[in-house]
Amino acid sequence: MSYVDLHQALRDWPYEPEKISVRKILGGDGAVRIQMRVELGILQMEAEGRPDAVRPHGCDSLLTHHRKRLGKHEQRNGTPLGYGLSGDECRALRVEASLYYRRYVALFVLEESAAVAADTSHSLGIFDLCRDHALEEADRAALDEFRPYVLMMDARARAYNALEEGAPGSALAHINRGIVAIKAHLETLGTPAAIDASEELRILRAMAREFSQRVPPSSVLVTRKALRDAVQQERFEDAARLRDALKHLKKPKA
Repeated sequence: MSYVDLHQALRDWPYEPEKISVRKILGGDGAVRIQMRVELGILQMEAEGRPDAVRPHGCDSLLTHHRKRLGKHEQRNGTPLGYGLSGDECRALRVEASLYYRRYVALFVLEESAAVAADTSHSLGIFDLCRDHALEEADRAALDEFRPYVLMMDARARAYNALEEGAPGSALAHINRGIVAIKAHLETLGTPAAIDASEELRILRAMAREFSQRVPPSSVLVTRKALRDAVQQERFEDAARLRDALKHLKKPKA
């Protein structure tokens, strides 16, 4: 077996401590991959599927595997109650969440908002699965401290993606929903004082002020009509999103 010395590759791409350096490459098999320069080398991730290319239990991710198991449990028992995740299973899920974290940070630097949102959604799915089904309390709470950050990144990615699609009202709605979700999470933890100190909330509130300047006046009427239609059609998730957007659209600009 021969090994490759990375010395020249590292010299060609020097590490910059104050910068997250990321690039895309085309692999020898024709697949696109993402590389991140870190202090002691280069991290390489798959652009599609699980970042480390592993297929646990023949699935594209551990989250998919456990969701399939949970679905079968519900079919047999008529309820998700009783489905439990062991300590080892929760640890493996936390490792998977860390892999997706590295990739969505890289994707954020590359300004690929839709891909960031897909990965943050995956991470939040892991957080919810462990919170709802871990057998041990420590495993149910292990990811709580990271949820505000992932919610913030998710809101930012969805907001930027909405802007790219020419929908500033929707961008504001995504930011507002992120703010509400972070505040609710911190209140659930019994740490209301953390709300005032939250860097994630500060970032999202600043984005809300910035994005409010981009919303045309006609958006209020359009959003109000879309909200009525969503309620009448019982599209309640869409209605909640539009209601959040309307609250921001109606706020006076500072």
